[in-house]
Amino acid sequence: MEQNKEITNLYNHAAETIKNAILKGQYEAAKGINRVQLLTYFAIGKYVSLNTRYGVWGTGALQAISDRLRKLLPGLRGYGKTQLTEMRLFYEGWSFIDSKSSVATDDLATDNSSVMTDELQYIVNVEDILNIVKIETPIAFPMDDYLKTPFTHHTTLLRKCKNVEERYYLLYA
Repeated sequence: MEQNKEITNLYNHAAETIKNAILKGQYEAAKGINRVQLLTYFAIGKYVSLNTRYGVWGTGALQAISDRLRKLLPGLRGYGKTQLTEMRLFYEGWSFIDSKSSVATDDLATDNSSVMTDELQYIVNVEDILNIVKIETPIAFPMDDYLKTPFTHHTTLLRKCKNVEERYYLLYA
């Protein structure tokens, strides 16, 4: 009888250990997914920003692109006109961390072709995204916290806070 309790306790401990490993793995995977998603939204936001602000896209471009995306990828969610606008806002709100940004370099596109078309087509993984946006964080910028924050929280902050100091305070305080 005593041996059965010991085995039961041993198995309970093993199950608890495995459960904790699974939960930690799921948490780490979610953090990684959020990082990739934020970097992808940042890159798409840059692409949309440069083409709508300095490129040749007209006022109906985001709706037209969203409609085409739905036809190309049936069931796609999260890439409507509103979300593409939010990705642009996300990029523009944090563009100072992008060393290749037009805001950071004043190097605007001057021709009539789509800006960054070739670069955006080749996003395959995080390193590809980082090569496109060239994120070089200022010394005091908390990049790890930035990449852990959900996109919806970022967009809410960007709508409510007009300067970087306010965003820092609400995001990292």
